[in-house]
Amino acid sequence: MPNLISKDGVCYPAKERVALTNKSDEVIVYKGKDIEPGEEFIYEGPCRAAVEMIMEHGNGETIGRDFRHDPEWLQSVRNMGFDNPEQYLKAMGYDKDKSEAEFKAKAASIKAHTMPKPKSETLIMGGGEDQSGTSENDLIGGFGQQKVRKPAEVKVVNKRK
Repeated sequence: MPNLISKDGVCYPAKERVALTNKSDEVIVYKGKDIEPGEEFIYEGPCRAAVEMIMEHGNGETIGRDFRHDPEWLQSVRNMGFDNPEQYLKAMGYDKDKSEAEFKAKAASIKAHTMPKPKSETLIMGGGEDQSGTSENDLIGGFGQQKVRKPAEVKVVNKRK
């Protein structure tokens, strides 16, 4: 899953740190070090999935468009009665410096790809318990002519803890 960070509608790849194995049959060079086939190494750089997505759908470095240049957004600002986008942004409490600081903090953080912690299993899965036919007033058909017999009790065996 690609990890992207956004600045005013333009998305950049986030940084990631992940352990990889050289699965090719050739020696690769990473950060000036030769990585032999089958050797493990730590990759730290732009999110590989995000870079691949940007190469496919973006302009090579980013994806998305600065909201200040989006024609639909500009038209909606005009429709709300504002003279220009800056007037609207000021009314909405947008702070350019705060936005820049948040972006720099996100750009500096590294996403570590770790395995999720296991969670305990849900005891009742896939639809809950069967409650049909448990009352003497349950009826078959639309006219209530025939009463339903109660089903036999079902015992759960090997319930996980």
